[in-house]
Amino acid sequence: MSLLLLIETSSALSSVALAQDDRLLALKKVTEPKSQASQLAPLIQMLLREQMATLAQCDAVAVSAGPGSYTGLRVGLSTAKGVCFGGGKPLIAVNSLDILVQNCIDILDQHPQHLQIFPPNTLIVPMMDARRMEVYTACYQMDGTPLSPPEAMMVHPHSFDNILNRGPVIFTGDGVQKCAPLLDHPNAHFKPLHPSASGMRFVAYRTFLSQNFADLAYFEPYYLKDFRAACNSASDKSRPTMSPF
Repeated sequence: MSLLLLIETSSALSSVALAQDDRLLALKKVTEPKSQASQLAPLIQMLLREQMATLAQCDAVAVSAGPGSYTGLRVGLSTAKGVCFGGGKPLIAVNSLDILVQNCIDILDQHPQHLQIFPPNTLIVPMMDARRMEVYTACYQMDGTPLSPPEAMMVHPHSFDNILNRGPVIFTGDGVQKCAPLLDHPNAHFKPLHPSASGMRFVAYRTFLSQNFADLAYFEPYYLKDFRAACNSASDKSRPTMSPF
């Protein structure tokens, strides 16, 4: 059996987890937004201590590879690389959108009635905030299979008409709140989420088995677009109520 340390830092709220193979053992979350640099290492120490585990016992370290927050991704990767270099552990890179989709699937699985609400052709579209009305996004089947590559998209009222006109679509992620007012369609369902390390367990375990590890020396986060400094000038307007599952 493998013991995997999972580190998720692609959004404002980060988390760490331990998984035995693809089974989640424990999860810890940063409660203060944008505090990865100061809280990530202590959070990992707390997680291991509570599970009576050590870094030496971990077989690999998985980290969110992007897209997402530039600062968060850099902090997460530098922490993961430090652990791997120090302990001789392999590094596993997990796409942040894959993590969000698995988080959404986990929530659906907790509510069996979703089978009556969402037919098999339902799609899941993760949305990670990328400033202004732009999001990092892709399209997935209900089982987590990706149907399109990640992209940075400027959202407008007709951005997803091609899939919304075909059936239900679940939009999830921290970019949902700002995009929901534009996507006024009966097939649009919204579940705002921050990615959680719990959603890394399946991909991390499959990667561990295949030994498709990231290069410790040269791996860089998947930023998807160049960094641009910007000010948050938009006021916080009223938001629509999100549909529960």
